[in-house]
Amino acid sequence: MTTDRPDRLRMTREQALAWNPAWSAADVRLLEENLDRLEVRAFYRTRSNGSVTAQDADGLSVMYLSPGYVEFRKGLAPTDRPDPAWHGLALSCFRPRSRDVGTTDEGPAICPSCFIALPATGVCDDCG
Repeated sequence: MTTDRPDRLRMTREQALAWNPAWSAADVRLLEENLDRLEVRAFYRTRSNGSVTAQDADGLSVMYLSPGYVEFRKGLAPTDRPDPAWHGLALSCFRPRSRDVGTTDEGPAICPSCFIALPATGVCDDCG
């Protein structure tokens, strides 16, 4: 039932396991164990190369590989995972997102003459 779609690219198991060169040998072993446990047969990566989807023989997506973690379809995560509330496992290269990256409470600076948002340079594009 696996179907190819234009928004994703098919991969081999070997390509999927080598997708992130930052994964440690232990990460790859953990992934292999779960691929075998869930009988994964097909792999697809997004065109943006942001993640890899692993599917079983019926075409059901059972695992989602991201650069620093793996998530499982609800009910398919290992029962001995560190955080039972999360259907995933962090890998050795996992880096939590900082809440303050790219966000500020202040809005953009406004030009006092024409009331347009100023670019990062602080010099208005319209009135200079």
